[in-house]
Amino acid sequence: MKRLLGVLAAAALLVPATQTKAATEPDCLRFTALALEVGWAKREIPRLMQICKRESKGFARAWNQRDEPDSYGLLQINGSNKRFLVESGIVRKAMTELWSPRKNLKAALALFKRHGWEPWKVHTKPKIVVPYTR
Repeated sequence: MKRLLGVLAAAALLVPATQTKAATEPDCLRFTALALEVGWAKREIPRLMQICKRESKGFARAWNQRDEPDSYGLLQINGSNKRFLVESGIVRKAMTELWSPRKNLKAALALFKRHGWEPWKVHTKPKIVVPYTR
């Protein structure tokens, strides 16, 4: 038993405590070819990748539980679209299926064809500008 503990302790010293940032940090650009494969037009890819970065930072299993209902995957497809996605044959049962990058990009394309970029529009309150008076 002591020998096993010694071997485990030695192994722990050989394994780096942290991995390099490049090895663990996701990146939306790696999904460019897949987006083209599922039908996204080449001209839409730059904006699609910007939205991906904003919504999930490239984490395929991103899950926003603060949205009502929840949003899922690379492009944070909201659960309010479930019926449409089921009827479209993209989702069978659960919105967690959208953690698949392929399904998420297909769902996003179906929504884009129906609504344009509107589902990803940033809705913020307008800034109130108070005029300067003396």
